[in-house]
Amino acid sequence: MKIHLLPEELTHKIAAGEVIERPASILKELMENALDAGATTLQIEIEKGGCASLRIIDDGEGMAPADVPLAFRRHATSKLAVFDDLYRLSTFGFRGEALPSIAAVARVELLTRQPPSMAGTRIVVENARIQEVREAGCPVGTAILVSAIFDNVPVRKKFLKTEATEQAACLEVITRTALSHEGVKIRVLSNGRQLWDIPATPDKGQRLGLVLGKDTRDALLAVKGVRRSMAISGYISRPEVVRSNTKSIYCYVNGRYVRDPLLNHAIMTAYRNLIETKRYPAAALFLEIPPEDVDVNVHPAKLEVRFRNPRDLYGLIVEALLHSLARVSPDMGDGQTVPAPMSTLRATVPAPYQTRIEEALKRYTVYGGKKELPYGDAAKETAGGRGLAGMRSGPAGFSAPPPCSEDKMPAGFRKSPSADNGGGEDTISVSDDNLTASGPEPPPATRASPFARMTYLGQTGETYLVFSAPDGLVLVDQHAAHERILYEKFRQTGAGEKVIAQPLLFPEVVALSPGDHGLLMEHFDIINDTGLEIEPFGGHAVVIKSLPAILSHLNPQGLLQDLLGQLAGEESTASWQDRRDKVLISLACKGAVKSGQTLSGPEVSQICQDLDRLPFAATCPHGRPVWIVITGKQLARLFKRT
Repeated sequence: MKIHLLPEELTHKIAAGEVIERPASILKELMENALDAGATTLQIEIEKGGCASLRIIDDGEGMAPADVPLAFRRHATSKLAVFDDLYRLSTFGFRGEALPSIAAVARVELLTRQPPSMAGTRIVVENARIQEVREAGCPVGTAILVSAIFDNVPVRKKFLKTEATEQAACLEVITRTALSHEGVKIRVLSNGRQLWDIPATPDKGQRLGLVLGKDTRDALLAVKGVRRSMAISGYISRPEVVRSNTKSIYCYVNGRYVRDPLLNHAIMTAYRNLIETKRYPAAALFLEIPPEDVDVNVHPAKLEVRFRNPRDLYGLIVEALLHSLARVSPDMGDGQTVPAPMSTLRATVPAPYQTRIEEALKRYTVYGGKKELPYGDAAKETAGGRGLAGMRSGPAGFSAPPPCSEDKMPAGFRKSPSADNGGGEDTISVSDDNLTASGPEPPPATRASPFARMTYLGQTGETYLVFSAPDGLVLVDQHAAHERILYEKFRQTGAGEKVIAQPLLFPEVVALSPGDHGLLMEHFDIINDTGLEIEPFGGHAVVIKSLPAILSHLNPQGLLQDLLGQLAGEESTASWQDRRDKVLISLACKGAVKSGQTLSGPEVSQICQDLDRLPFAATCPHGRPVWIVITGKQLARLFKRT
C-alpha cells in the first residue's frame, strides 16, 4: 500500500479527537482561555445539554483584531516562545490547539474587543475554515458561541449520551473550575433557565459551600501544610462522611484540576483504616508547586501531570491530611474541633510508607537520581502504658481511674486557638527530615478532652454508651471504640519492638491442616511480632507459648484459627503492610468488648480517657463510626419544637 499524506481537513479532525471528546471538553477549553485572559465574570449558556450549542461570555482582556484569525491556526499561542517554556508554565491553555480543534468539529462564532478599541472583531469559523471576519460592536472581553457540534463528524455525534448526561458532564467541568477560582463570578443558564449564579468569594472555603452545599462544607476539615517549595491547602471530609466513588475528590496543581493516581493514592493512604473498604472521602486539595517541577504536557486534555519530586509530594499530602484527621472529635454542630498535639501525631503516623510509595510511583520517572524516602520507621512508644487496652472481659480486668465521665464538667468544648472557619487552619511545616528524626520532642500541647467534659448517662442495649453534651447527645458504640483503642495500641507498640507478651502457664499445641500451616509460615514474623509467640512442634503442629498481654483472656487456639481464617482471604499480591494491618485489626476485633456486654462506670471512664488520648478515634479500624451525634436542633425537630 502506497504511503500518502492525509488531507488537511482530516488531520484537523483527528487532532480534534484527542482534545474534544464531548461538549464538556469544549466548555473546559473555553473556560480556561477565559481565565487566562483575566476574566472575573463568566456567563455560560448551555442548550440541550451542550449537544446543540454552548456560549461563554467573559470580561477578560479580549484579543486584538490581527490576532483573531491567527487564534484559529493550529499551534498558534501567546503562552510559549521557546521549548523551555513548556516546563515553567503558569497558564492553562498553552498548546494553541483548543480553538482550531473546536472549529474542526463545530461552528464557532467569536466576538472580542480589547479595552482601548472602540470596536471589536467578529469571526465565524466552520469545518476549520474561516467564513467571515469583520468589525463589530461588542463589550470588552470575549463571547464565543459554539454550535453544530459534531455535525460534520456524525460517527462522533452518535456516541454522545443523553442531554441530561452531557449537561451533567458540563456542570462537573464548571464545578471543578469554580472550586479553584473563588474570585470569579460564574452564572450558568440551561435552555434559557438559570441554574447557578455563583458570586465571587474571598476564600475557597466559602466557594466550597456555595458550589457543593453548606451541609458538605460543614462536614469538612481544613488542611494546610508546607514542605520545601511545595504547599498544600484545602478541605477533606471527616471519616464518617464518605462516598461510594472518587467523584468527590478534587485535586488541583497550581490551579489546574488534575486526575492523578499518585495524589489519590496519597489521600487514601491517609484514610487507611479510618474508613470502610470501597468507600472514599470528599476532598478539595490545592497544591502549589514550582512550575518547573511539574510537567503538564503529558496528556492532550492536560488532565494528567508528572512531578519531579513525587516522593516529597506524597509525604506532604499524607502528613497534612493526617494532621487534620487526628483532631476529629464529636462535633456538636458548632464547627469546633480539637487538634491533636504534633508530638502525639508523630507517634501515631502509620507504619513506614516505603512500599506504598513505591507502588504509587511505578508510573513515574524520578529525576535527579536516588532520593531518601520521606518516612522512616514510625515513632516508637513504650509498651508500659495503662488503659483500656489491658482490660479483660469482666469488670475485674479494669483499674479504676478517676470517674471523670460521671462527674459534671464545664459545658462546651475547648476551642483551638487557631480554629477559624469551622475547622481550624493549623499550618504544619514539614521538615526535610524523617518524622522520627533524632532530637527532643516538642512539649505536648494542651488538648481538650471531649468525652471527659460530657456527662455519662448510661448504657442502652448493652451496646451503646450515652453521653449528654452541651448541645445534644453523643452515642458511642462500645465495641467500635474499644476496637480502635486496641488497634492503636498494637500499632504503636508494634512499630519496631514487640508487644508485651503474657506467657501461657501451659503452652498449647495446635495441629493445623497443611494449608493453614503454610499460611502461618508465610505470615510467621508478622504474627510473632504481635506477642502471639508460636514455635514449630513437628509436622504441621505448632505450640503457642504466649499471647499478647492485652488479649491474654482469649482462647489461644481459637485466636490462632481466627487469624488464619482472616489471612486466608488475603490476595497474594497484598503488601507486607496490608497483611500486618489485617492481623492487627483481627486481634483488636477479637479482644474488644462485645455488643451485649454490660460495662461498669469505671470501665466506661477508661474508654473515655483512652478515646480522648487517641488522635484517630472517629472510626474503628474497619471504618465504622465510633460515635454519632444528635444535636439539640435535631432533637427539637423530632419533638416538633421548631
